[in-house]
Amino acid sequence: MARVARCFVFLAFVGWCSTLPAQDEVKKKATTRRFGFDVDGDTFPQKSPDEAMKSIVKALNRDKVDYLLAQMADPAYVDYWVDQYKVQFTEGKDEGKRLLAFDRLTRETILYFQNDPLIVKDLKAFAKEAKWTEEGDLATGVVESLPARKVFLRKVGERWFLKNEQQ
Repeated sequence: MARVARCFVFLAFVGWCSTLPAQDEVKKKATTRRFGFDVDGDTFPQKSPDEAMKSIVKALNRDKVDYLLAQMADPAYVDYWVDQYKVQFTEGKDEGKRLLAFDRLTRETILYFQNDPLIVKDLKAFAKEAKWTEEGDLATGVVESLPARKVFLRKVGERWFLKNEQQ
């Protein structure tokens, strides 16, 4: 009987230990989820400014402006506009208001790109040809064929995000 009890305790311990990595994975996903989108580092890598720029253009080509805003645009900028739009929704829970505000920001961003297709064309040029200069957590991209334009990225943690700054 003691042998069975020890076996049971051992199996319970092994089972408990095997759930620890799964819990870590859940915590990791919970911290990277924004506006219903998990980070997809395989499809849209952001480990370098060049990777991030290529991922931004890939998201635009796939009509994933919502993912771009949630996971590739500067979180401070997106959060600012979501907070601004959220006050227009007077009923419902706070999370619902945030999602509605995010949806509005997404629709406005889509219209912005549709009304000025030159911006998307220029971003594609940066994805193909940009030379990047990194200074701390900021990166500046320049393209020889577009001397009047620059793209700015900001590093947060291990990922690079598009800043809403134009030159």
